[in-house]
Amino acid sequence: MRNVLLKPNSTFWLLSGVAMFHTAATLILPKGYATTVVGDVVPLAICGVACVAMMRNGRRAEGVVRAFWWLLALGCLLWFVNQGMWTWYEVLLGKEPPDSTFVDPILFLHAVPFIAAVGLLPQLPTESRKLYFSTFNTVILTACWLFAYAFVVVPDEFVIFNSARYNTTFNALYLIENVLLIVVLALAILVTRTQWRKLYLHLFWAACLYTISSFWLNEAIGRGEYYTGSRYDIPYVVAFCWIAWIAIRGGELPLATEAPDSRTLLWIESSHYLAMLAVVSLPLFGGWALLWDHSAPELQHFRLGLTLVFMVILGVCVFIKQHFLNRALLAMVEVEQRNVIYLKRLQDKLVQKEKLASLGQLVAGAAHGINNPLTAILGFSELLSLDTSLSESARQSVQKIGQQARRTSSLVADLQNFSRTATSDRTLVDVASLVQRAEQLQAVALEGKDIRVEMDLEPDLPRIWGNANRLFQVFTHIVENAIESLRDKGGGSLYVRLRRSDRELVVDFIDSGTGIREPDRVFDPFYTTKPVGGGTGLGLSACYGIVQEHGGEISCSNREKGGAVFTVRLPIAAERVQAAVGNVSG
Repeated sequence: MRNVLLKPNSTFWLLSGVAMFHTAATLILPKGYATTVVGDVVPLAICGVACVAMMRNGRRAEGVVRAFWWLLALGCLLWFVNQGMWTWYEVLLGKEPPDSTFVDPILFLHAVPFIAAVGLLPQLPTESRKLYFSTFNTVILTACWLFAYAFVVVPDEFVIFNSARYNTTFNALYLIENVLLIVVLALAILVTRTQWRKLYLHLFWAACLYTISSFWLNEAIGRGEYYTGSRYDIPYVVAFCWIAWIAIRGGELPLATEAPDSRTLLWIESSHYLAMLAVVSLPLFGGWALLWDHSAPELQHFRLGLTLVFMVILGVCVFIKQHFLNRALLAMVEVEQRNVIYLKRLQDKLVQKEKLASLGQLVAGAAHGINNPLTAILGFSELLSLDTSLSESARQSVQKIGQQARRTSSLVADLQNFSRTATSDRTLVDVASLVQRAEQLQAVALEGKDIRVEMDLEPDLPRIWGNANRLFQVFTHIVENAIESLRDKGGGSLYVRLRRSDRELVVDFIDSGTGIREPDRVFDPFYTTKPVGGGTGLGLSACYGIVQEHGGEISCSNREKGGAVFTVRLPIAAERVQAAVGNVSG
C-alpha cells in the first residue's frame, strides 16, 4: 500500500510556508499590535482550515469512520472558538482577555472529542465492534472526565472565584488531559497495522508537540513573560499546522478495516474495567466533599449536587449499556439454539446416510452371492421343463420353480437398485403422471372400502431430471402405506397435493389414518411398526435413498387432527436442460 500521508505535497509546503512566516514575524517584529495580530489570526485561520477539512472527511466517510472525523472536527471547532475569543479581545477590542471567561471550559473540552474519536476504535469492522463495549465505555469515561473538570476547576471559576487556585488547578488538569490524549494515541498505534497506524502516529507527534508548547506557554504566563506573538507561540502554531495537514491529507488515506487481534481485545476489556472503576469512584468524590472538604459551604453544596447529577447520568448510561448487552446475549442464545437444531438435523441426516451406505454394501454383497445360484436354478429349471419324460405334475412343479426363481431375481435386482450398484437412466420426468399412476395402481385395493382419495395437482408444472421407475416406486410405496393405515382404522381419506415451491416440486401425501408412532425413525433401515413377518422395514429406507439420489428431500410428521403427512421435495430441472432435451426429441 502506498505511503499517502507521509509523502509531501503542495499542502505540506503551503502549511510549512505559513509556519515559517509566523516564525519569522514572531522573531523579527517587536512586541506590539502587529505581533498580536499575527499571533492570533494565524492559528485561528489554521484551526478553521483543519475544522473544515475534518468535516469534509466526515461527510465523505461512512459508519464509525464518519463519527471519528466528526469528533475530530468538533475538537477543532472548540479550539477555534477559544482562539476566536482571544482574537476578539486582543485584535478587535484591543484589550487583554480577563483571567476567567466562558471559553475556558471550551479550551479544556477540546481534547475530549479527540480522545473519544480514538476510543471508538474506527479501525475495527462493524461486526467486531459492539455498541455496549466501545461506544458506551467511551461515553462513560468522557462523562467522568467532564465530572473531574467540573468538580475540581469550576467551583473556583464560577461559584467563588479564586484566581490563583483556579489557574493552578486548570493548568494541572489540562496537562493531564493532554497527556491522556498522548497515551490513548500511543495505545492506538500499538494495536493497529494499516494506514490507521500512520494516521495515529502523526496525531501522536502533533499532540506531543502541542502538549509541550502548551506547558511551556503556561509556565511563561505564570512568570509574566508571555505576550501574544512571542517566541512561545512558535511550537504552538507548528502543532496547529501539523494537525491541519493531517486533516487535509488524512481524508485521502484508504482507511481499510482490520481484524482485531489480542491487543485490541485487551484494549476493549481494559476500557470496560476503567469505565466500571470510574462509575464506582463517584461516591468517593461525594464522600470527600461531605466529610473532608473544608472550603466554603457554597463550594461543598456545589460539589455534592454535581456528584449526585453525574451519578444519575452515569447510572442511566450503565442501564442502557446493560440493556443492549442483554439484547445481544439473547440474540446470541437464539442463534446458538438455531445452530444446535440445525446441527442435530445434520447429524441425523449423516447417521441416516451412513446407515444406508452400510446397508447398501451389505445388500450389494448379498445380491452378488444370490445371483450365482439363481442363475443355475433358472438354467436347470428350463432344461427340466424341456424333458418329455416328466409327468404333467412334475412339469408344473418345474415351471413353478422357474417362476419363483425369476421372482427372486427381480427382488435381487430391486436390492441392487437400493444399494445403488445398478445403473439407472435418467430423463425428464412428469411427476404428475407418476403420482396419478401410483394412485390408480391402488384402485383395486379401494374397492368395497370406505376410503377416499383426492388429487390436487397444479397444471403445467415443469419436469424434473430423474428415473421415472424409481420415483414411481417411491410414490407407490407411500400411497400403499397410507391406504393400509386407513384400512386398519376402518376408513378415511388420502389427500395428494402436487405444487411448485421456488425451484422445487413438492408432493404432499396427507392421510387421516392412525399416524406414525415414531416419525423421526420411519426412514431407518429395518425399522417397522408391523408385527413379526409383516414387513422388513426396508421400504421407506429405499424411498429415502431414491429421493436423496435425486437431490431431493423426504420428511414425515403427524397431523394434529390425526393421520400422517409425507412430503417429497424434488428439484426442478434447469430450463436449459429441458430445452436441450426437447430439441433432441424434436
